[in-house]
Amino acid sequence: MKETAISFASFMKGTLAAICLFAALCASGSAKWKNLDDKSHIAGEKLSTSDLVGRVVLVYYWDVSHETSVRVLVEIEKVWNSFKAKKFIVVGSYIGVRNETSDANIKETLKKYNVTFPVYHHFSLDPPSPGGPAFVCVVNHRGMCVFNAPNARQGAEAAGKAISAIGMPINLCADVTFKKFKSLETQFVLGKNITSLVKKLEKATKSKDTEIASEAQSIISAIDSARGEVKKDIETYRKADPAEASRLITLFLKTWPKDDMAEDYKAVLSELKKAAAERKNQEKAPANKKGDN
Repeated sequence: MKETAISFASFMKGTLAAICLFAALCASGSAKWKNLDDKSHIAGEKLSTSDLVGRVVLVYYWDVSHETSVRVLVEIEKVWNSFKAKKFIVVGSYIGVRNETSDANIKETLKKYNVTFPVYHHFSLDPPSPGGPAFVCVVNHRGMCVFNAPNARQGAEAAGKAISAIGMPINLCADVTFKKFKSLETQFVLGKNITSLVKKLEKATKSKDTEIASEAQSIISAIDSARGEVKKDIETYRKADPAEASRLITLFLKTWPKDDMAEDYKAVLSELKKAAAERKNQEKAPANKKGDN
C-alpha cells in the first residue's frame, strides 16, 4: 500500500511538472495541432486546421478500455450541444490502440452514447498536452491553453468562460500588477488610443523612485509584447477568419495609429471586410461536411 502511495505521488509530481511546462509552452498562443488528417480521422465531421482558428477548442482524451473516460463521453456531448452554435468545437482524441477491431468498438461506443462531435486518433496540441484518459484540454480562441485536467465539469466551465471572452476588449497589460499607476489599470485595452499614456510612462521610467520607474517599464514592456501578439493574431486570422482579422486591425489602428504596419493594414482592410461578407453569405447555407460515424 505504501509503495502504491509513493508511486501515485511520484506520478502526480511528474504530471504537475509536465502541466506547468505545457502551460509555459502554450502561453505564447497560436496553437499548433497534430494528427488532424484523413488517416487519423475516426468519426464525425472532418476538420482542417483552419476550422479551429478563432474557435475555442475542447479536446477530450478517451479510450474504449478506460470505463471512466467512456462514461464521461455523455458529459462532453452535453457540452458540445450547449455551445456548438458559438465559435466552439469539441474534438475527441482516441488514445488507445487502433485497428479494425478497435475501430468497430469505437464506433459502436460512439453510437451507444450518441456522440456527434468529431473523433481523431491521437489528436492533440503540438507539443502534446500531458495527461491520459478522461483528460479535458481547453484552448481559447487566441490559441492559448486555459485548462488541462481530468475534470469534465471544470473543463466545461473553462470552455464557457473562454467563449464569453471572444469579442471582449483585449487587456494589453493582463499580467501586470498595478500599484503606483493604479488609476491607469483599466485604460490599456485594444481599441483605445494610448499614445499620451505611453508618453507619460516613458517619462516615469526616468523617475528617481525606483518602484515607479520599474512599474512604468513593466507596463511599457507588457504593451510592446501585446502589440506583437495582436500582430500575430491578425496574420493568423487573415485567411482563416477575415471578419476577426478586420476587427483586430480596426482596433489595432486605434491603439497604435503610427505603427510600422499601419499603412499595410489599412491597405488590406477593405479586402478583408469584403471576404468576411462573402463568408457570412456562404454560412447561411453551410455545406454538409460530415464524415462517416
